[in-house]
Formats: sequence, structure tokens, C-alpha cells
Amino acid sequence: MAIKTYQKDGYTCFKIQFTSRSRIAGINVRLQCDLGAVTYTEAKREYEKLKKEAVIKRIEKERNGLVWRDLLSRWYKDVVLNGPYEDSVSKRDSHNALQMHTKPWMLTPLDQLRPMSMRLIFNEMEKKELSKGRMKSVRSAVNTVFDWARLERIIPAYIESPARGVSIPKVETKMQPILNRDEIKLFLRKAREVGHEYYYLWAVAVSTGCRSGELWALRWTDVSLETRMISITKSFSSRLGYDKSTKTKDSRQIPINAALEMLLMELKLKTFSTGYVLPRITSWRRGEASKVSRSFCQALGLPEITFHATRACFAVQCLVGGLDIVTTMKLGGWKNVKSFQHYVRLAGVEIQGATDVLDLIP
Repeated sequence: MAIKTYQKDGYTCFKIQFTSRSRIAGINVRLQCDLGAVTYTEAKREYEKLKKEAVIKRIEKERNGLVWRDLLSRWYKDVVLNGPYEDSVSKRDSHNALQMHTKPWMLTPLDQLRPMSMRLIFNEMEKKELSKGRMKSVRSAVNTVFDWARLERIIPAYIESPARGVSIPKVETKMQPILNRDEIKLFLRKAREVGHEYYYLWAVAVSTGCRSGELWALRWTDVSLETRMISITKSFSSRLGYDKSTKTKDSRQIPINAALEMLLMELKLKTFSTGYVLPRITSWRRGEASKVSRSFCQALGLPEITFHATRACFAVQCLVGGLDIVTTMKLGGWKNVKSFQHYVRLAGVEIQGATDVLDLIP
């Protein structure tokens, strides 16, 4: 308690001062007052008034002074840079997305950001034909920053996230191109015939449904030809530069069918000494696998698929082949049933035979 005394003309006098400290640099408020010759009780009463006045002024100053750029910068320093390194990868992505898509907000005071501000951002993203998924990630990132700021008492409790409760515009969902069974066979046969360096990678990808990072991290110690099982326990992160847990944090096993077994036996002769199942392809390491996949498909006159679309090919072929949804999700490491419905629609397994009852034409 900052109540100080001093002597003047034989009287005991009082001075009071209080600093209301903000968690935002440069927004602290300090008030002081010389009360003169008063009693200690009166000094204490005036001190409490001064304290409340300082807090009110500090909150008002925060409300008028803190802009979105300041809050985003503070979140980046406290959470992204000083948080767990592996966990910070997704947060870095969120920060980059916010830097890119919320530029109009940067100098806007936080209390002036409204749901309409978020809708305007969505409108701009829609003009750029960005996906609903991208919009959802930006909305989620905005809410995350505001929730953190309120929890840490960096902003007053009455300042709400402008993204809270704002719905995503209805954006036309474009079906990603994938290959059907005959196209996959043609794709792999031609890759083998020309000795394409990606042949083994593509073949293992469509046979296991693994993600790119999981395939890069796959070692021969994860493969058992005796039990005919592949264990997926880790995934390589190009940003971190080392293996981490899988995307869903769970391990899984994938049975080895006869065709994949023969392929792995071939690969073992080529790559066993490296410890890794698949060859270390420079362009793959640089993140250019999709570019190579599209280029090869184009040369064959096939739908130009990305490398990640091999997972969709795997899922669709499992479903078309009669495998149930739960097992397919388990094999491929999918967790979200709602998002997996996309593959169900691609396979058309839910509607196959639905019109058999309409046997009306003579």
C-alpha cells in the first residue's frame, strides 16, 4: 500500500500513490496525490478511491490503445516462440494465416472489431476462392488468440472475439480428382515401365493410405514380413527436421497384402542398408511430390492428382472393395467421421444399389 507520511509545520501529512499495471507494454497508469495534514483513516479512504480511479483509467487506456497488431504480436511471442516447439508448428501456421488474412484489422482497436469484421474477411477469402476449411482455420485462430488474451487478463473480459459464432459462407465444395482402380493400375504400371523414381513411393502410398511424413519416417524396423504388418508410429516433420508423432498422435497397424509383400521384398534389396523403407528422393524432401504426381498424370492423360490424393485413392478403393467405414478409417488413421464422409461420397458406397427397388421398366 503506497501511503507515505512526511512532516510539515509540526503536522503529520500524507501522500498517496498507486500504479495500475497493464500486461500490455506502455499502458500502465500511475496516479498520486498529496493529501496534506489528514488522519490515517482519511488517507486510507482516499487511497482506495485513487486505486479505483487508476484501474478505470488503465482499462479505458487499454480499450483505446490496444490494436489487433499488438495483440497478435504478444500472442506470437508468448505462445508460439516460448511454447513447446513441436506444438508451436500448428500455431506458427495459425499466426501466418492471421498475418495474411487479417491485414485490414492490424491498426483497429480490439473493441472495434465486430462479427461484421470477420464476415468481411470471409468475403475477401471467398473472392480468392479459398476453401471452407481455410476459413474455419482462420476463425478458429482468431478465437484462440482472444480466448488466450482474456484468460491471461491482457484484455478486459467484456471484449469478445469478433469471430465468435460467425458462420462460414457456403462455398462450393470441389471434388478433388482421384484415380479409379483401372487408372491406378495404369499409373503404377507406366511408372514401373519408365523406371520412375517415385514408383515405389506411389505404390506404397496407394496400398497403405499413409501420409507423406509417415512414409518418409517409415523404417524397416516398422515392417514385419513375418507377421505381414506395418506399424505406423511416427511422422517426419519437414519444419522441425525430425520425426514426431503421427497427425492424430496415435499409432496404427496396416496389414500387408500379397502384392505389397512382393513390392516390399523388392525394396528391401534396394534400401535395407539405409534403414528406411523408401528411397530418399530430393524433390520429395523439398515438398514437391504433388508437382511430380500431377506432371506424370498429365503425361498419361489421367486426372491430375496431388500426392496427398493417394490417401483418397486408398480410402475409396477400400470402401468400393467392401471394407466397412470404421475399418478403413482405422487403417488410414482418420479420426473425424464427418470429414471422412467426403471419401464415402467419392466411393458412392452409400447409394450403390439404392435404385434396385425401382425395377419398373418392362
